[in-house]
Amino acid sequence: MIKVDALIDLFFKEVPFEQRVEKIARCGCKYIETWGGGDAESLKKMGDAGKKCGVELVSIVMNFATNDDVAPIRKENLQRFVEQMDRYSDNALAAGCRQGIVTTGQSIGGRNYQEQRSALVNAMRQAGKLLASKGFQLNLEVLNTEVDHPGYFLGSPQEGVAIVKEIGLDNVRMLYDIYHMGIMAGNLTVFIEQDIEWIGHFHSAGIPGRHELFNGETNYPFIIDKIEKAGYKGYFGLEYFPLLPCPETLIKTMGYLSGK
Repeated sequence: MIKVDALIDLFFKEVPFEQRVEKIARCGCKYIETWGGGDAESLKKMGDAGKKCGVELVSIVMNFATNDDVAPIRKENLQRFVEQMDRYSDNALAAGCRQGIVTTGQSIGGRNYQEQRSALVNAMRQAGKLLASKGFQLNLEVLNTEVDHPGYFLGSPQEGVAIVKEIGLDNVRMLYDIYHMGIMAGNLTVFIEQDIEWIGHFHSAGIPGRHELFNGETNYPFIIDKIEKAGYKGYFGLEYFPLLPCPETLIKTMGYLSGK
């Protein structure tokens, strides 16, 4: 079965992160990711807790879409962006994690699209070259601008692939979020099959509402079958806002994805 990871920030929120790791493990999930990236101590605690119960930290967030001061589409942010990528990757590596998610930032009024795109490609290329020496991968996130992220710069999966191709580095790929791309583009499995080599990470949630995967219009077992047949070897992240309590939500979701 595909390697499913749970976004630790959204589950068992009543206890500290390091205690959530074991609880997630008991739900049958062997991998976790986090929205955090700047707190080295917290990441280390997650990594250490994971070693005790067979759970691996597989991804962190390197910057947030609303952090204008490090948004890579702003050319004036180049040095700050690269420095943050360098620092956050060190945080992740110390916790045993080898990849992180990059957001573009919000579109800048008064600047044309190509100027922002060029800054993004340059920033990602410089950061990617630096992090390649550490064995660290960056996954550029495409988001939906219709529901959750109005004004976000990158909403097209086709453009996401084009940008990754232009960057031209083996350790820079695209994050394909099935929830976001279901809203923005549809035609999910055809895109996945045609462009799997450019996808470095998956996210998922039910459409509509961004809740449990089994409560929505998307046939996730069908999609996962296509992903596996396409030869994908990476991780498939659960990034949904649960309506059911923990641990029930994760147990039912893991069962749904495995066909139980």
